[in-house]
Formats: sequence, C-alpha cells, structure tokens
Amino acid sequence: MILINQLISAILQVVILIAIPFIFYLVKEKRVKGFFNWIGFKTTENNVFKYMAIIFISFLVIIILPYLYLYNTNSLTYTGFTVDAYKQYGWSMQTILVILIWAVIQTSLSEEIFFRGFLGNRLFEKMGNGGNVIQAIIFGGIHIVSVVGKGILPMVIIFLLTGGIGYALGWLSRNKADGSIIYGWMIHAAVNIISPIVVFMFLI
Repeated sequence: MILINQLISAILQVVILIAIPFIFYLVKEKRVKGFFNWIGFKTTENNVFKYMAIIFISFLVIIILPYLYLYNTNSLTYTGFTVDAYKQYGWSMQTILVILIWAVIQTSLSEEIFFRGFLGNRLFEKMGNGGNVIQAIIFGGIHIVSVVGKGILPMVIIFLLTGGIGYALGWLSRNKADGSIIYGWMIHAAVNIISPIVVFMFLI
C-alpha cells in the first residue's frame, strides 16, 4: 500500500508541475507541438558529463558538515512514504522502489520540469544569468518550509544548499546543455537517492 501511495503521489506532483508550464505554452504558442523541447526534454551534443561529475561530487562534499549540524540540532525531521516503507519493511524491494519513485520521479523530475525547464529557461531568456539567480532563490526559498520553526541558521543552511544546487543545475542546463533539463535531472535524482539511504543507514 505504501508503494501504491508513493506512486500516486509522484504522478500527481508531476502532472501538476507539468500542467502549469503546458498551459502557459499552449496560451503563448497556440499549439501543442514542440512543448517537450521547449521545456527542456532534449539531448545535447555537448560533452556535459565532466560538469555533471563536478557538480555532483562538489554538492556531496559541501553538504556533509551542514547536514551533520542539522541532524545534531534536531532540525531535520524524517517523514513521508520513504520513511514509512523503511520502518515497516526495512531494506526490502518495496522500500527501494519507494525511494526510487520518490527520488527519480516525484522530486527530481517534477522540480526540474518546473524550476529549470519552465521558470529557469524563461527567466534566462528574459534576464540572462540574473534569471538563473532568481529561479535558484525561489527554489531555495520553497525548501525553507522543511525547517520552519527550527531557527534562523537551519533556514539559512537549507536555503543556501538547495538554492546553490538549483543555481548549479540551471547553469548546467543553460550554459552547457543547450537548455536541456535531462542532465540536471540525473544529478538531482542521484542526490535524492543517496539522501534517504544515508539517513536510514546512519541517522535512523
């Protein structure tokens, strides 16, 4: 049941966050054709993998100390279907599938579509790199909700970490991947897969 609930939740989130840019595109372009290319579902001939590796490894290194601080100050709370699955089934196939659906579809796919594919690309077209800064600020800002009431420092840490990765993924998309969100999606998904594994193995 947890797996089904996670799948439904993931599908709903993706549908909602793709519907907004789709309606915008439909109104603006008066057509459906070309939407996926417009949103960034395309590949690039550029060699972006070294930049992907740099962003991914840098983020993992940078996040270690802030993450330990947030844990030691009880600023992090672990809730959701991934936690429920682990507590109920341990390291089972169901738990792994729940983590994958949450990490690859619900969070990284929906957020890359909306923030880098929709907001990031549109703002970059209007404002250049300043547009990327704005989408990163918005991206970091929505993640503050996870630590509201835990103090100013945890809020600042979460804002800087999530805003920082949001900026890096936007930079990768616009400057190295011809506006594609696929490569940022890979990084985002990988980070989100590692996160619950670390939490379940060492913190819960």
